Amino acid sequence: MNPVIPLLINPKAGSLFRSGLKAWLDSHRSDFRLVPTESAEDLTAKARMLAESGEPVVAAAGGDGTLMCAAQGLIGTQAALGILPCGTMNVFSRELGIGSRRFDTALAAMRGQVRQEVDIFTVNGKPFLQMAGFGPDASIIRRITPRMKRRLGAASHIVTGLQVAVEHHPIITVTLPDGEQVCGTQVILGNGKRYGGEGHLFANARYDDGLLDAAIIQLESTGILFEVISYMLMRGATERNTTDFTQLRQFDSCTITAEDTLDYQLDGDYAGTLKPGETAVITRESSPLRICVPEIPEPVTHFGRLMAHPVLETMRKQIERVKETMTTWD
Repeated sequence: MNPVIPLLINPKAGSLFRSGLKAWLDSHRSDFRLVPTESAEDLTAKARMLAESGEPVVAAAGGDGTLMCAAQGLIGTQAALGILPCGTMNVFSRELGIGSRRFDTALAAMRGQVRQEVDIFTVNGKPFLQMAGFGPDASIIRRITPRMKRRLGAASHIVTGLQVAVEHHPIITVTLPDGEQVCGTQVILGNGKRYGGEGHLFANARYDDGLLDAAIIQLESTGILFEVISYMLMRGATERNTTDFTQLRQFDSCTITAEDTLDYQLDGDYAGTLKPGETAVITRESSPLRICVPEIPEPVTHFGRLMAHPVLETMRKQIERVKETMTTWD
């Protein structure tokens, strides 16, 4: 008989219903023991408690931000993180080959024997799993309200992105371990290849090589957008395909400062704002995180990668709602 897996869950999260996870859990009651959480801090504390009590697998249901909170409690323990990806983007679970909202694949990974060690980096002590962004992408996320996210999903980024597009962005300085300084208006740090769904921003990034990949872009908002999209269309930025406006670097630590206030995000969640004179210190944790991954990663075709983008998923759902309304009127 399979052991019951403790599952950290926010029972009030709307994503449980929107993603179909609640219905799926109703048919898999014998596989999980639900552990309700009330806040990010509570989730981290309960993850640590479960790990220290000897649980080999501690599962968490949510998006990238929720997984980050769970990971914070499991770093340095022998427990492996099991992922039930039911968030908006689910970038980290896609990176690991679990996919987005592929709950059967996720459960099979938890029941399986494959465990992947993943590097964990922090910004001023706050960990992130997949990516960190300094500049316009974080400003876009900061403006997204809970109500907007519930109604529009990933498309809410477009609405707030239009607001950010007309703003001036401060110059950001990244100081590397060897003293080199690289400046830009948008800094993206990647612990893996993906950035925003299935799109690959870094062609050569790995989550187990001890290094972060960084793209430092020297453009204003619209230029940044086209720069990022172009790299995604080419399956990720490399030294060969980058323009003169993008500098690529790899490192295990750095510091970031800015001439004016600077928003930053961790794994797609707004994390804070640096004030002039303040420094963001990026370092790697000494202990990696163990994660349950599938023996065979979920395959994604080029067309599937495009259609799986969260913005397109949201648009399809909006169209379905309109059709349902029209049917009701008829």
